[in-house]
Amino acid sequence: MDIEKLKQMDFLIRTCSTGQPADFACRLGVSTRTLFNYLNYMKMQLGAPIEYCEQYISYRYTQQGVVCLGCH
Repeated sequence: MDIEKLKQMDFLIRTCSTGQPADFACRLGVSTRTLFNYLNYMKMQLGAPIEYCEQYISYRYTQQGVVCLGCH
């Protein structure tokens, strides 16, 4: 996984500015399939509580907290 992509995803999710999956993938410069792989990684490996919100037309975190990427 590209840590810079994960950081970019985290920012877009935190700010509810991902758009629909195809838009989110385009913002990241990846395919939709790759986007879903990254989202699955964030959910399963990092425990990130992510869901798609129809109201905001964006992915968002369902709980407050921090996804620590590259922290020491």
